[in-house]
Amino acid sequence: MPSVLPLLEGRAYVVTGASRGIGHAIASRLSALGAGVLAVSRGVSAPEPMAGGIVSQRVDLREVDAPGQVLAAALEEFEQVDGLVNNAGVIYFADCWLHGDAEWDDLFATNVTAPFRLSQAFARRWIELGQEAAIVNVGSIESEVAIEQQAGYAATKGGMLGLTRAMALDLAPYGIRVNALGPGVIETEMSDTMLETVRPRIPLGRLGTSSEIGDVVGFLLSDLARYVTGAMLFADGGYTAR
Repeated sequence: MPSVLPLLEGRAYVVTGASRGIGHAIASRLSALGAGVLAVSRGVSAPEPMAGGIVSQRVDLREVDAPGQVLAAALEEFEQVDGLVNNAGVIYFADCWLHGDAEWDDLFATNVTAPFRLSQAFARRWIELGQEAAIVNVGSIESEVAIEQQAGYAATKGGMLGLTRAMALDLAPYGIRVNALGPGVIETEMSDTMLETVRPRIPLGRLGTSSEIGDVVGFLLSDLARYVTGAMLFADGGYTAR
């Protein structure tokens, strides 16, 4: 991992979907950059060990009272929260004509509705306090390109991009930045089934790592990106450049 200055020293962030994979790496990277982190997960599996300064919370973000629970936990732990990373997401693989209603509903509940409602709760708090802050929505290259057997997932990630841009416009007058990050195919459990299909399409010739996504999130949350809002930043090894 590259050595960098503690860009986020003294700040606090909430990261969802943080028990493993990309979310775990994001939480660890923010901690390494000096921040306190509330790592939120649904609790469907045991979380990987977390670095010091990271507090874990188990909550199902699809529940109506989840945003209030997360905000209250973050404020109790850190007193002030400086940003939110909406990383939690699910994916289902099926040809479009075989997509079940339950899977479709879960995709939108988890990948679009939950981050919108969580962002609402935090934005209201920041506006009330007159506090500048930043939101990073972890989207996907599938807001730009399509991959077979992922119609529902692609639809939610397209929705995430539109949501990011609209929220950025609404919140800019309050000094709240909203950006999206579009990871390419990253070495996680979610990507195992499509490795050989997509690897030849990546100009850099390899899959990305979760820690590399954590680096980009750290940048978007930091003052280095203080004039960046409403943007989609792809970290995909050149995949979407073709």
